[in-house]
Amino acid sequence: MISQKHIDYLSKVDNTLKKIINKNSTPKMSNSNDYVLDLYKYIIFQQISTKAGISIYNRFIQYYNENKNNISSWSEKEWKSIGLSNQKKNYIENIFTLKNEIYDLKKVNDISKIYKELIQIKGVGKWTIDMFLIFSKNNLDIFPEGDLALINVIKKKYQVNSMDQILEIANKWSPYKTIATLYLWESLGDDFPN
Repeated sequence: MISQKHIDYLSKVDNTLKKIINKNSTPKMSNSNDYVLDLYKYIIFQQISTKAGISIYNRFIQYYNENKNNISSWSEKEWKSIGLSNQKKNYIENIFTLKNEIYDLKKVNDISKIYKELIQIKGVGKWTIDMFLIFSKNNLDIFPEGDLALINVIKKKYQVNSMDQILEIANKWSPYKTIATLYLWESLGDDFPN
């Protein structure tokens, strides 16, 4: 998915990013098989470390694979054993009840339409939609400004502080903001399961 053309373009427009690209392996972008499961995953990873997210997600998947068609009837004890807060459990159940509408997004590529559809689901915010656009829809021009790890690595690598400066840097990467973002995440060594 990430081609030499993308790498050359980003290396040309941003010298700092060029160094990051040269130091890191090419990030992988895989096609999604299940938009609903993707959204469950992004909900699980909201506001926690990648390490904690992976361990909770693995427990969730183990249980989900045997009980995916009746999420709304999972007991409180089952949710607790997975390690999800009551709030995240409710968010996942919200997605479960709207799964047909979410699967319909397969046919939609208009970002504003996807955004409008998903933002109505309680528990789905901008960061979650950005993850969906990057990892589920493979949109190449997304900059998830709500991702703290990403913002912090940019502040460090580019010696900037304000959000205005960060957005100015990110705008240089267009139309491949996603690829630049993936490289910056790669430089952190975090293994977000995509």
